[in-house]
Amino acid sequence: NYLANVFQDDAGKKISAWNETARQAKETEEAGGGKSPMQPRTPWGKLRAIARDYYTIHEHFLNSRFDGQTLSSIREMADRYLTALGYPDGEPRQVKVADKLIVPVYLEICQQNGAPAIWVLLASSQEKNEPLLEKHCFDAERLREDNVFYADQLLTENVEEITKRVFFDVLEPPRFLLVIGMNQLALLDRRKWNEKRYLQFEITEIFGRRTESTLQAMAVLLHKESLCPDEGQVLLDELDEKSQRSGAGVSQDLKYALRESIERLGNEVLEYRRQHPDKVKDELSADELTRECLRY
Repeated sequence: NYLANVFQDDAGKKISAWNETARQAKETEEAGGGKSPMQPRTPWGKLRAIARDYYTIHEHFLNSRFDGQTLSSIREMADRYLTALGYPDGEPRQVKVADKLIVPVYLEICQQNGAPAIWVLLASSQEKNEPLLEKHCFDAERLREDNVFYADQLLTENVEEITKRVFFDVLEPPRFLLVIGMNQLALLDRRKWNEKRYLQFEITEIFGRRTESTLQAMAVLLHKESLCPDEGQVLLDELDEKSQRSGAGVSQDLKYALRESIERLGNEVLEYRRQHPDKVKDELSADELTRECLRY
């Protein structure tokens, strides 16, 4: 209910700020006599521009065998997503999580106090339709120019297992994991992982729609300013608080609506029994009437 009916209004402040920044950039360019081709300036405009190249890469992915080129394509798309969403270039490095588990982190974003805020992971698998959390992370620095794929390029543990180890075994874990695959992106929040709740973005469907509001929602939920702002509250926490309040309001409305529905049904039954005493053969208690109205 929150995402469908309330989210757009709550995200409006961020969207308006990005629109204003884009307008100022355009005016500055025009004042300087710039005649360069029009480039998208808003995050969702940049995401829309990625869609054109995505389908070419995705078509090749579907019609070719799994090899090193598949991993290179995922890295290429990851670079474009990260740029559109306000992140710096990838800086791949190996992070030791446990004695026998080293995780290839493509990009780490830290908070102002130096604690890790976000780890970006790249993931794939030889089974193309496998869910993203069942895929396996790979080290972008080990990609070969000859596009030959070696089995040890993919970690043995899948993304779900790595998430559990990172969130609960690392001394100072990141708040978020942003996992990028060929068909999906997933945002995993340490505070939600106990309930296995996370956000997954189906890229093919999102780009296929080309709907501005959908691209805006993706930008708001994944942008660096939302997940790791230079100052102020993490936007997702603010939206989460509002969704909780919205959910409580919906629950309250439903409670009163349900009670009214039962009253209306019960009153109709009683009115019918009064008007047609010849058709009523059995006694009806209040408990039984309430139970039957609930069942209906």
